[in-house]
Amino acid sequence: MAWDDVSRWQPADLAVAFKMGDAVQPVDVRDLGYRESDVQVKGAIRVDPMEFESQVPGLPAGGELVFYCDRPGEATSLKIAMWAFDNGRSRVGVLVGGWPAWQDAGYPVEPKAG
Repeated sequence: MAWDDVSRWQPADLAVAFKMGDAVQPVDVRDLGYRESDVQVKGAIRVDPMEFESQVPGLPAGGELVFYCDRPGEATSLKIAMWAFDNGRSRVGVLVGGWPAWQDAGYPVEPKAG
């Protein structure tokens, strides 16, 4: 698998996909930033980036998984998306600019679960 097998979602495109009801599932793979934040992308599922190999297989099937993190170059989200692709998930993507880009654009967030 190569990085070009992973879709790259601009925040505006992901926001429009949500509004249109497209089958996309945001997946929060932030590390320290997650622990320090009270919110996440609306509708996101949390996957601990230190335990992703045991958690990604349990994510919903059928739609595209769009991973986001807060590291430069989408480093964590790209790593996990590539692993998910290599392990049978044919539709994976990353949010370009990650959490900072989503938050800076003012797109919907919600309180973290738990």
